[in-house]
Amino acid sequence: MKLKVVYFGASLAGKSTNVKVLYDKLHQKGITKGDYISMETDENRTLFVEMFLSSFNIDGQNIEVKILTTPGQFRLHPLRKVIMKGVDGLVFVVDSSQERENINFLVLRETAAVLKEQGFDLYSLPVVVQYNKRDLPDATPIDELQPVCNPWDTEFIEAVAVKGEGVVETFQAIVKKVLIEKACAKK
Repeated sequence: MKLKVVYFGASLAGKSTNVKVLYDKLHQKGITKGDYISMETDENRTLFVEMFLSSFNIDGQNIEVKILTTPGQFRLHPLRKVIMKGVDGLVFVVDSSQERENINFLVLRETAAVLKEQGFDLYSLPVVVQYNKRDLPDATPIDELQPVCNPWDTEFIEAVAVKGEGVVETFQAIVKKVLIEKACAKK
């Protein structure tokens, strides 16, 4: 079974950091396939990151996960459309700093529009919300972020991606949600 998971969120929220740290952790365990690929703009901002995991086995089922991040810059909206095609699950990486609350909401709204254009409903896809940068002194309390950034009332994970905290847990949570969704769809 092949899965496609996309990390989306505002520019500088920590999407690329999540995927790079995840790649490093999984590579150490020998369960990555291929190299970590990063394409950057002239300003050293990420266009997208792609990583393949080797097939791992869960209950007799071989699973291969393709992970991508969307670019955070609004000017790269057309690229986000391409990356979202065929998505199985989403990780919404939220920048917890108080000054970024509005931009988090705008990215959520724009992502819903991109998916709607492709015939997807953002609210019907498996999603995990990751509240990143929880170590910031101005980190918004979770109970204030929830109504704005988690309209699904789905599972959320607190993280500090640069320290590796919450990164693997987020990945495990989204893979589990996607597998459950696929198993239910077969019935």
